[in-house]
Amino acid sequence: MAEVITGEAVVIDVPCARFPSRAVALAIDLAVQLVLLLLLSGVVAAAAAGGALNPAAVAAVALTVFVLVVVGYPATIETLSRGRSLGKLALGLRVVSDDGGPERFRQALMRALLAVLEIWLTFGFLALVTSLVSANGKRLGDIWAGTFVITERMPQPRGPANALPTMP
Repeated sequence: MAEVITGEAVVIDVPCARFPSRAVALAIDLAVQLVLLLLLSGVVAAAAAGGALNPAAVAAVALTVFVLVVVGYPATIETLSRGRSLGKLALGLRVVSDDGGPERFRQALMRALLAVLEIWLTFGFLALVTSLVSANGKRLGDIWAGTFVITERMPQPRGPANALPTMP
């Protein structure tokens, strides 16, 4: 649990998402991004094979597609869904500001830009190390953006110990 002090000076305890749930959410998000990259790369390759684009234009379009999918897609999705990507939505996670408010575009963009370094270039190793060292499980993108990931849905305990107490 992390203590969040809101803008109204109210202290709230929120459950921080830990590495295993964040890793599964990241795997879902990366799978979606890779599918998008493959589909759009196929479109670019088809346009190049048809002779519609010269080699310089193909390189420019391919780079634009890569940047839009790797940086633009996560920043846009997290901004429009108030801190949830498809993987986070599936696992009940959400990105919030350090003050407990919703994630803003600037924060989502900073997280997405640093994900290129932390996740794509180092295959997630840098994100793993910083997440395990940080008290709230933050990766570098979270630290620099001023955000952290919380668990919105907690598993409910089952069984007779959960039953409401009865009046005598």
